[in-house]
Amino acid sequence: AMVSHRSGAGALVRLLLPLLANTAYVPPGVRVDPSALRPNVLVFLIDDMGYGDLEAYGSPNVSTPQINSLIDSGMKFTHWISAAPICTPSRAAMQTGRYPVRTGCTGDGIFRILPTPSQPHGLDPNMHVSIATALKQAGYRTGMSGKWHLGINSNGPLEKQDRAFTPTAHSYDTFLGSPFTNQKFCQMDADGISQKHREGPIFCFLLGNDTVVQQPLKLVNFTDAMTRHALEFLENAKAAQGGGNRVPWYFLMSYFHVHTPLFTAERNRGRSRGGAFGDNIEEMDDSVGEIMSAIRRLGFADDTLIFLTSDNGPYQEEGWDESGRTNVYNEENGNLEGRLKGGKGQVYEGGIRMPGSVVWPSKIKPGSVSSSMVSTMDIMPTVLKAAGVDLGPDYVLDGKDMTPVLLDGGSSQHEVFLHYCGFSVLAATVRGRFKVFWGEQKWYTNDEKNASVCLECCNGYYPGSKLLGAAASTMCACGERDVTWASEGSVPVYDLRRDVFEDHALRSENWPRDLPMTYEEVIRLATEVRDATQATVHQNQDWLGAGNCTGGLPSAARQPCCPGCHQFLSLIGVCRDPKAWFKECSCDYLSTSV
Repeated sequence: AMVSHRSGAGALVRLLLPLLANTAYVPPGVRVDPSALRPNVLVFLIDDMGYGDLEAYGSPNVSTPQINSLIDSGMKFTHWISAAPICTPSRAAMQTGRYPVRTGCTGDGIFRILPTPSQPHGLDPNMHVSIATALKQAGYRTGMSGKWHLGINSNGPLEKQDRAFTPTAHSYDTFLGSPFTNQKFCQMDADGISQKHREGPIFCFLLGNDTVVQQPLKLVNFTDAMTRHALEFLENAKAAQGGGNRVPWYFLMSYFHVHTPLFTAERNRGRSRGGAFGDNIEEMDDSVGEIMSAIRRLGFADDTLIFLTSDNGPYQEEGWDESGRTNVYNEENGNLEGRLKGGKGQVYEGGIRMPGSVVWPSKIKPGSVSSSMVSTMDIMPTVLKAAGVDLGPDYVLDGKDMTPVLLDGGSSQHEVFLHYCGFSVLAATVRGRFKVFWGEQKWYTNDEKNASVCLECCNGYYPGSKLLGAAASTMCACGERDVTWASEGSVPVYDLRRDVFEDHALRSENWPRDLPMTYEEVIRLATEVRDATQATVHQNQDWLGAGNCTGGLPSAARQPCCPGCHQFLSLIGVCRDPKAWFKECSCDYLSTSV
């Protein structure tokens, strides 16, 4: 038997009311320039989408008119780099403008990400400043829809759940979404609910601010629900502008699409030329269109700085039908030129080179294209510059303000960009062109090599996941056994301007004479920056390979459940209501409002 908690729109509205001011850390040296432009800020963050998955980047399998229009109205980037090739560290870098090793939101094996919703750690708001916390200093309203995956609770076994790491702890006034992620246990049943697997409700649920408002998750309606929340935020932001009072806002629209398991509302199934994956892309495109339509209707269009990108490359090990593509198409004739090497989990270009675009009306020339290297980690410093927020000389940001690239067509602001896999620096890109590989990840398989699944990958399944009935695909890892290290004096370098597919390794003996730097200069500069950066990183991985954000063991005491319900057995136990004879719980506060 199951006890179900359901309520109407009024209850959900109360749950989503902006919370009282939190106590997130703000550096003592923070300064705010009252004369700054303070544009509104909108970030579209897509999950596991490859470089070649959008129509604007050449994909012949999807129709994305809304995203096409958005990209055409600003600057399209052909060298946009994620700070990590997997979600938790990539998202931590986006939120903080810092390499993931500074926040500890990285690791190896299952601890490269936060592996369960009941971990004891997360992105710590008492140490690391999020975009929302920083913009709060300049008077911004803040909100978020969708995927978080940066931690939930820190409480001990006999303590009340504290929501120490949720978006609200990081100064998001209103949040509706998954504090965890989309994953195998979220597969839908025939009713579109994430309860095909017994563990689905434990891993797959919605928070409204800090309250569980839907458990199990109704995955089929996820994109609609997240879009509705974004639209409500914009309507409320407009209402706050009354009486000549301009209040800027920042909103993060963080999609589940196109992470597996793939899902779409019934009306969108079979609509694309790209199968279920293409349907996911097109459903997301509709959502972008709805939000952009509201931006125009509410009069925000001329004063909003917009970013669109993906957190990391496609999850190849899920198979060709389920994952994105790293294809590169010729800009002139649309012909396929090749495929970026690798994918999710790898620091080859296929894992970290993203589609990316920035729109800022009257500032950025519409229809412009840049080949300068920028990063998702640059979003925060760019936004803070526009908002007039300076976190002070003692607070380290690894991202760079990309304004010179956006407004003046400048070159990459990164002298050297480090590519971490877990806690190891495997590679570095020098001056946006030369990619140095001290270590290269091995392609090996737990199962037989299978080209029908993927090619440049680590095919197979985690053995433990099979026992739970939801086999989880492996991916290439970061440990010593997973990496081949180059010998000193023979470190390979790839000229990404001429060899974006990383096919032709350059060393001293075959270094072209017409290049602007010598081989020795590239290696020396990369090594100097790597060593200097590492000397300022004070995070270490534990004996299991986890960072202090991703590590620790799950606990039933930290498992989010519907109001009044609790988990009594960690991971394997469902949420139960002790006031209803310990019946299994479910709740849905969205059912009549979305």
